[in-house]
Amino acid sequence: MNDSEPQDGIFSDLEEISHKEVKLLSKKIEREIRTIEDEHQSLRNERKNQVEIVKSLRQTVGENEAISDERRGLLKKFHQSRKLAEDARKKRDSVNVSIPPPSSILSEWMAETHQRLVTIDNDLTAVPTLHREIDMFRRFFELQAAYTRKQDSEKFHEDYVNHIKQIRTITKELDATRKDSVKSNDKESSSSEKQIDSSNVNRSDVRKISKRIKKIDIQLDKISEERKVLRKEANRLRTYLRVTSSRGKPIKISEVKDRASSGDSLNTQELGALLRTGGLAELTKSNTEKTKKKTSRKNKGKKQHRRLGVARGGARMGSRVSKRDD
Repeated sequence: MNDSEPQDGIFSDLEEISHKEVKLLSKKIEREIRTIEDEHQSLRNERKNQVEIVKSLRQTVGENEAISDERRGLLKKFHQSRKLAEDARKKRDSVNVSIPPPSSILSEWMAETHQRLVTIDNDLTAVPTLHREIDMFRRFFELQAAYTRKQDSEKFHEDYVNHIKQIRTITKELDATRKDSVKSNDKESSSSEKQIDSSNVNRSDVRKISKRIKKIDIQLDKISEERKVLRKEANRLRTYLRVTSSRGKPIKISEVKDRASSGDSLNTQELGALLRTGGLAELTKSNTEKTKKKTSRKNKGKKQHRRLGVARGGARMGSRVSKRDD
């Protein structure tokens, strides 16, 4: 958001709450952005891995040439690693669906909740009620449980990544043995077709992974739109906090506008805040409209007097006739 652009009215909702609440809201939005960016990056990596797997499968589907024992063993390892990777991915995703935030965010929430629980405010009016304190304890224990589960999810993800690395290594070895397998005889070719079938290399696997890739693409588009909205809101909150801070002391745009309208003096920080938020233009427009209304009412209140003036062209006809009669 450019500070030079008019921002009339975009902070009206923030004027209704305190600066402390705006800061908390800004921090919350920033965390949501970090969470959604982490999810976006994870999906991008997932898509890349699935594309590599489906490419490798397409190379092996429909092979009817003879294959060596070495290639047959590599195909078996390939499908074993692919199955293990898929199992690890499903376990990871099952946790991420119920607990989207990464463990770093959960850790921050736990630290903040714990700090509020062990800190006694000097202002007794700010001390939480018993019901509120019980809710805070409940939230703290829920965060602890969520953090433990999230660590399990990250372990599943680590296993998934390791299996994907194994698949990449096996794929390179399969590519290296492809030319050698073409030189095999017809007898070995007939035997190899059965081995390929037993290793579950079929078009159904390719279709499943292709659908998975399409699903990931839809999720990426949705997350990109959500991230765009969150970034815009975060920028709005940061701008408001910046322009309404006068030497560390928060100021309200509405109060500055009222003082400016009444003719009170403003310091440089207050004037700058008024300029950045479009408040000065709004006041100028408002004052112009008030002036027009006053002028209109004043003109309506004036009585319409008949204009009198000296008539040109001599005396009236009646005067001339009376003179001749004399």
